Amino acid sequence: MRNYIVRILFIFIASIQVTAQEANEYIGAIKLNDSAIITYKVKFDINYDQVEGYSITDFGGDHETKSKLRGSYNPSTRELSFNEYDIIYTKSDVIHDDFCFVHFEPTYFKPGKTKYFKGDFKGEFSDGEECISGELFLNSAENVEKRMEKMTKKINNSNRVPDSIKQKATDLKVLDKLNINILKKSQITSVFSNSKAVSLLIYDGGQEDGDIISIKVNGEIVLRRHTISKEVKTVEIPLTSKKTIIEVIADGVGTISTNTAVIEIHDGINAIKAMTNLEKNQFTQIHILQKTQ
Repeated sequence: MRNYIVRILFIFIASIQVTAQEANEYIGAIKLNDSAIITYKVKFDINYDQVEGYSITDFGGDHETKSKLRGSYNPSTRELSFNEYDIIYTKSDVIHDDFCFVHFEPTYFKPGKTKYFKGDFKGEFSDGEECISGELFLNSAENVEKRMEKMTKKINNSNRVPDSIKQKATDLKVLDKLNINILKKSQITSVFSNSKAVSLLIYDGGQEDGDIISIKVNGEIVLRRHTISKEVKTVEIPLTSKKTIIEVIADGVGTISTNTAVIEIHDGINAIKAMTNLEKNQFTQIHILQKTQ
């Protein structure tokens, strides 16, 4: 009987541990004190009173930056706060130590129930010096997705909208679900890493249409005219210097739209999912930068 009670108690505790962690995803904007608006996205887990996740600032823009975040949650007062503290990747030319991290001040939040919330934040450099400040406005990703689905349905049902625009609307919906990083022509995406190597996983995330890419590492070809398919192609790249330059070249565009190869970047700690958006002979670069210890 005693063993039976112990087993029941163990199952009960385990179930609490599973349900205590809540995943939350929100999309919105930062409003700076000078009235500038920057798109903003967060995804985080609440595990008891601890908050862990990431943010994406200016997603889809020229300065898109993904950062780690951590914070705290008070179940009694239902107050949430979090701070950005480390850059995973950025398309901005700002160096790591000059980046202004968001410190979101405590605000009311009910996991699983809150569809919209806002609050003040202050920005700080990595050394604690204060920079910009303003407000955050965030809607649940579920609500945003529903609105996108309604918009896409209206566009697809309209006889006045060209098929090319309808396809783009559908692509936007898919890309939002994937939270994917778009690699544009002549753009540099800087990835920060402490690892000794990275792996590139390359494949077609949609319908196979014959896209072809080549990859150079520090000017040397490591993958030549590879046709993208559902089968994952893995390229291992050692990191032997402070900066490793990976260049992705669109050698050919398939039958659907632009060259859209999915490229996942893994360094053993972080995983970044990206997709090329290139015309033939265009290129994009990924710079792997070794973090200073």
